[in-house]
Amino acid sequence: MEEKHSAADGAEAVGRLFTAALHVTWSWMSPSVVRNYLQRANVGVGPSQYQALVVIAGDGPVRLGDVAARTGMTPSNASKIVTELVDAGLITRRVPSSDRRVTLLETTAAGRRAVEDLGRVGCQMLAERLDGFTLDEVDTLGRLMERLAAVTDGWTSTLDMDEEGEGAA
Repeated sequence: MEEKHSAADGAEAVGRLFTAALHVTWSWMSPSVVRNYLQRANVGVGPSQYQALVVIAGDGPVRLGDVAARTGMTPSNASKIVTELVDAGLITRRVPSSDRRVTLLETTAAGRRAVEDLGRVGCQMLAERLDGFTLDEVDTLGRLMERLAAVTDGWTSTLDMDEEGEGAA
């Protein structure tokens, strides 16, 4: 079995990975790629609506403030985007009987279908980028990215909690 090393042991490899991860992220989030992605999915949402819809679908039911925080939108802008998604029939607002001060946002069946369509198109676009990779390379890359995503998710959750604690102080 291969011996594990700390990240510091492989500074050059970590540097290459960091640079590659930034390039992949920037490429996928570039306005032209996002526009192409949303056009191909043909679900009738723009970039800001897409961000909010994915947060609500993934984390729902959620509060408006959660959508704003996760997307980096102002609460006012998030409210506008949420209203557009409600009007489009992709999400609903619900006030729980346990706390009438709270409004929760959830995807509708149409919203879940839109998210599924977006996922399908995203997979197609990624498959196009991976043309020329072997199946073993794609499998290895997928397993390693899942592992990196799990570590990164834990890290961002910790940072989010730290920021919330600072805000409360």
